[in-house]
Amino acid sequence: MMTTRATAVSGAAALILGWMGFATVNDAPPEDPADKSSPPRHVSVRLLGPAKGITGTTVPGHILAGKRPRFFQIAEPSLITVDLPNGNKMSLSVKSAFINTQVDVRTKTAVVVDVDLLPLPKSVPYRDAVAELRRLMRAMGVEPDEHMRKQMAGWPDDLPTHPPGSNPDLPSPSYRTGVGITESVKFEVVVRPAADGGWFLALTLAAAGDARRAVWDPNFKPPAEEKGKEPPSESDKK
Repeated sequence: MMTTRATAVSGAAALILGWMGFATVNDAPPEDPADKSSPPRHVSVRLLGPAKGITGTTVPGHILAGKRPRFFQIAEPSLITVDLPNGNKMSLSVKSAFINTQVDVRTKTAVVVDVDLLPLPKSVPYRDAVAELRRLMRAMGVEPDEHMRKQMAGWPDDLPTHPPGSNPDLPSPSYRTGVGITESVKFEVVVRPAADGGWFLALTLAAAGDARRAVWDPNFKPPAEEKGKEPPSESDKK
């Protein structure tokens, strides 16, 4: 399952990515006057919900049948609304997105376990990518914990942009971090170099912890259920 999500993000890395603006904020980047296309499609997806419940886009038949690959791409500008298990919503405008699923071992149906949001319409300088990440986190109400703050504080202030098609002696690394926003949802980010010498962002809302394990582990039992379970009596042991 983790390999599947890593594959999805790797596939996303090959795209030319762009601005992602939080749907309900006012400090979005200025519009490109040349971009007067029709409004983006509106896709609604529930994290840890059934794949068949996704609206606004066609879910491939192999996803609904629980077959591999268990992810699919929304390969056009879209407004993605993600319903979280606690009832909150996050709405984001993206260049492209990937939805990763896992077959629920109990219902035998595809369940959404990750939503990878790929913002920028083109790569940008490293400093701009990090600034946009911070802006989006503020707009989304994502508060970094101490660990995430320390990780981001250790990132460089800026990195040089190599010319398109060049082969630098030391390829630029990717910068990753994340934070739990609820007990069952983690917010993950990666700032990664693009082939044209710029940088792009990938943001992920991922099912985490027991909520994720309950989808794929047939032996999983909620902690509360285990806690309330009485030890076997002597007669049961015989």
